[in-house]
Amino acid sequence: MGVTQRNVLLLVCAGLFGCKSPNDMVLQPNLESGSGGARTPAAGAAAGGGATPAPGSGSGADAGRGGGSTPAAASGTGGSSVGQPSAGKGGAPASAGTGGAGTGGTPAAGSGGASASGTGGTSGEGGSGGMSGQGGSGGMAGEGGTANMAQDADCDFNGIWIAKQVTVSEALTLPQSSNNWYYLEFKQNGTNVEVSKHFDCGIEVRGSATVTVSKSTLMALLSHNVQTGRKATLKKEGGKCVFEAARFWSIRGADEARFVPNATRDSTDNIDQLARTKPLPTRTMSDGAIDTENDGKLGVAFQVTGIATGTRNAVQRDWTRWFTESGFEITPSTDWKSDLKIRADFDNEESVLDPADGLLTSGSNPSATAKHILRLRFLGRDKSDPRVSPIVKAADVDTCFAIQDALKVEEL
Repeated sequence: MGVTQRNVLLLVCAGLFGCKSPNDMVLQPNLESGSGGARTPAAGAAAGGGATPAPGSGSGADAGRGGGSTPAAASGTGGSSVGQPSAGKGGAPASAGTGGAGTGGTPAAGSGGASASGTGGTSGEGGSGGMSGQGGSGGMAGEGGTANMAQDADCDFNGIWIAKQVTVSEALTLPQSSNNWYYLEFKQNGTNVEVSKHFDCGIEVRGSATVTVSKSTLMALLSHNVQTGRKATLKKEGGKCVFEAARFWSIRGADEARFVPNATRDSTDNIDQLARTKPLPTRTMSDGAIDTENDGKLGVAFQVTGIATGTRNAVQRDWTRWFTESGFEITPSTDWKSDLKIRADFDNEESVLDPADGLLTSGSNPSATAKHILRLRFLGRDKSDPRVSPIVKAADVDTCFAIQDALKVEEL
């Protein structure tokens, strides 16, 4: 597809129309184990100088910052050591005289900061040694040098993933399959899993009509409905890994904070309940709707071809849930070389703002018999994995294109 005309696929509510179905610009994966460190804990260097260098390293990648609170402030040569951070004696950043080159930690040893040089004196406080860094074993960066460790090594979701949710709705008495793409990073401690980074990567609806969105729409939506903080569990039961994610509510084409049911977006309210207490904007009462693409029309613009053709501007609200059930088990693995297929569920609603009538205003409902799914593909524990670079690009919108190409559109 061309760059300007390519069908970029927004996460619509998983239906063709008026749905009862589911769900800055440059963001890089945040799973590396420090700026220069290895994924496993590495020794950093304290900012020493003058007197004997003091030990100063965290267990992870950010160890070894220079004295005087910034890497360039240390004087003398720092000693490399392993242990908890401690203050090292070194030249004060402003002391007179020329000192040796100070290092904030050898990058090859896994320090978070780059080597720093500075002018030093003969003595004085050199600042604290290596900071506790992000890093540690288990692949995922941990806070304060604490690794994120799964309870079972072969039921470990720590790392970078891409995903495609496929759901089925009934519209105009015909089934419509909605493909919704995601970029995801998970962190896991024990059996507790949390989404640590996410953005939606579009939708394509296939059936009696095809629904897509423009590149400008996808770019506008990238910063919305971010699932960071979404909670889940992953545990081993009966020789299988069992995954269960909390609900997540999304709003498109309207003020998110105003129309989600609760701040954590995990409410178990149903759509009908919420429609009564927080009704979506309508064509005649549009307060709360937003012009997503700055095209002069409120709502999100969906491009429709097939049984009906045209642009449909709408506001949408939905929830999605992911879980394991019989027939969709997860086989344990330490590296997830094969795609995972688990179950998905959803519900949603839509308010069409434009046009006022015709087939483009037709509604849809989730299929009562379809087995909606989520396909998950593991790319690696951090961005050093060679599986990451073909997918993860400098711009999130390009990452989304790569995800769409890697996880082809399908119909259930």
